[in-house]
Amino acid sequence: MTSNSPTDPDELNELPLLRPGAVARQLGMSVETLRAWENRYGLTSSHHSGGGQRLYSQEDVQRLAHIKRLVDEGHRIGQLAALPLEALKSLDPSPEAAGPAGQTTLAGLRLVLAGPWISSTGCIEALRQQQASVSAAVQDLEELRQSSLGLDTGVALLLVESAVLDPGLGGRMESVRRSFASARVVILYRFGSPEMVARLTQAGHQLVRKPMDGIDPAWLCELVRRLDLPPGEVQMDSPDVPAPRFSEAELAQVSQASTRMQCECPRHLAELLTALVGFERYSRQCEDESEEEAALHRELCLAAGRARLPLEETLQRLAQVKGISLPSGQ
Repeated sequence: MTSNSPTDPDELNELPLLRPGAVARQLGMSVETLRAWENRYGLTSSHHSGGGQRLYSQEDVQRLAHIKRLVDEGHRIGQLAALPLEALKSLDPSPEAAGPAGQTTLAGLRLVLAGPWISSTGCIEALRQQQASVSAAVQDLEELRQSSLGLDTGVALLLVESAVLDPGLGGRMESVRRSFASARVVILYRFGSPEMVARLTQAGHQLVRKPMDGIDPAWLCELVRRLDLPPGEVQMDSPDVPAPRFSEAELAQVSQASTRMQCECPRHLAELLTALVGFERYSRQCEDESEEEAALHRELCLAAGRARLPLEETLQRLAQVKGISLPSGQ
């Protein structure tokens, strides 16, 4: 059973040592990457089995978990490798880093949601159950920009969801930020280059990488609770791959509709397509120093697009069978 109090380091070290495979599975990474990190940066203390295999204490795993999340958010591993555990904790904003949640509600917090998944009924209801006040929930930043003039000026938190940190996001954020001068801005994203993470952070935004393609309402509430708050579609131009058939907002609607059914296949397909479209866009935005790497990213983009096409066709047929409404003309 997990305790609600911080774990004492001595207690961590009394637990059994783990092999690399078990640690890699726990962290959601490959054994090869874990070994490469260790060989290059020496991230953890040195424990070995009688056969010479590296072993990991629970404190080692805790340190690696912080580093993994921070690298996913755009930090460079070379800058993290030498930091002590407490410094890594202070840099890691994710709910997992803060430990188990207490019973604190979000009473009095006014917030605005912008994004196809984050503005779903499930997320709104979950936040309201925590006594938060959702002043507005819109599909994208353009809709927010058009409606923001009439919003409550007491908004403390602006939560923006963007599958990909594209180069134009900073400008779009600036256009809506003026209406929320006193609000804290948190951007939830799935794919993004370290350069874009740094640029948006320097602009005063906090970035948190989503652990899933959609938004889990419980995860969202926990993230908001852990924040230190004051009281109170890109078209494809490849001749080989057509543009995405469904927008992110439409895929979010399919996913939400499937939660009311016994069969969850529509939701899984919608999430797979969201991930593929996001990866296509991310691959197209990669700026590489060599033409060879640029060509590789073009191939990655095409591969993702070609994988997307049969899944879109399958979702279309599945929606017809399940009676899910899809955009007309598709």
